[in-house]
Amino acid sequence: MSVIFELDKRGGLPPENVPAPRRARLSPRRRRQLLGAIALVVFAAIVAGVIMAYNQVFSPGVPATVVSAEAGLLMQDGADVTLDGVTIGRVTSITPVDNQARIGISIDPSQIGYIPANVQAQILAPTVFGPKYLNLVVPAHPAAERMRAGQVIEPTASATEIDTVFANLAKVLDSVDPAKLSATLGAISTALQGRGQEIGSFIVQLNSYLKDFNPALPAVSKDLSTIPPVANTYTAAAPDLIKTLDNLRVTSGTIVSQQAQFDALLVDLSGFSSNARSFLSSNGKSLVGTLATLLPTDNLVSYYSPEFPCLFASINQINKISITDNINLNTAIIPGSNPYTYPSSLPVVKASGAPSCYGGPLTPATAATWPRLSFDDGTASISGNSLSYGKLAINLFGSSGASAAKSAAKNSAAKSASKGK
Repeated sequence: MSVIFELDKRGGLPPENVPAPRRARLSPRRRRQLLGAIALVVFAAIVAGVIMAYNQVFSPGVPATVVSAEAGLLMQDGADVTLDGVTIGRVTSITPVDNQARIGISIDPSQIGYIPANVQAQILAPTVFGPKYLNLVVPAHPAAERMRAGQVIEPTASATEIDTVFANLAKVLDSVDPAKLSATLGAISTALQGRGQEIGSFIVQLNSYLKDFNPALPAVSKDLSTIPPVANTYTAAAPDLIKTLDNLRVTSGTIVSQQAQFDALLVDLSGFSSNARSFLSSNGKSLVGTLATLLPTDNLVSYYSPEFPCLFASINQINKISITDNINLNTAIIPGSNPYTYPSSLPVVKASGAPSCYGGPLTPATAATWPRLSFDDGTASISGNSLSYGKLAINLFGSSGASAAKSAAKNSAAKSASKGK
């Protein structure tokens, strides 16, 4: 029995001299497949990053809520939120709650500093059928506080939906008889046919009128504001007005009952007016001449009219004294005045004496101290030395005049004594 041993040549070599195994190389096809897969993974990662950045995964926005009566047919999640035409956020959710739409929005945190707390929102559409977007409107008087997270913005204004217009139009068409509508439109068409130029001129005139009327709107507004006080005044006066109208009812009844006499009065007035017209037409020039002649006299009487009350009062006073008492006339022979001298004794033409009462009407006190009177007419004045003031006061007023005369005499004596000193 024989055993044959075969030695491995590599096993027979020293360990340090054993060669390393070779790596298998990728084929070109395998290499292209691997690079394509890596490229797809990188592209998917980029797309995912863009989507996550758009959804603000890396930088969460400031949430807020907009309350609206309706969100609009084409309002969707992800719609833009703008401020003065600049996109600052997006719509995150639309939830119907109690017949309202609660629209969740997310605002870029870097834009919060530009949004006041009293901001308002509008739901708008770029075109009639375009998708809706949310526009934030800064009010005329913005608040100093800035918008905060979780704030509820209301109220909002939304664009009119086209389906709402058609729904309202359908209601109108359902309530209108087509035949009558056709007849009405035909009549309008006939009336407007060939009148385009006139209608254009009317519109131009109306525009000019409105331009002139617009500056007066503040005054009209002020007048309208005064209507309530005026209405309140009329309300307060309504009972008196009703009473007056009731009295007019009685007056009208009286006129109706006295209709025959009223007709006779009108006939008499008609005859009188005819006679007066005939008289005036015949004597008009004479009346005008008479009035022109009386004008200087009337002016003179008007100038001296302030004397008339005093004159009538003095006459009435003398009349009472003559009825209740006697008037005594005392005469005395006194030295005559200076003889006539020329030209000092000539009468004054156009005397300058103003209207005056000359101390009248007399009283016990004024009769006792009646002053000297001078008239600017060239005649002799009434001399105070030629009258006995005390006797005049006694004759006019009796005992009260006597006491007044004594008091006046004492006062005159006292004044003379003081002047002598």
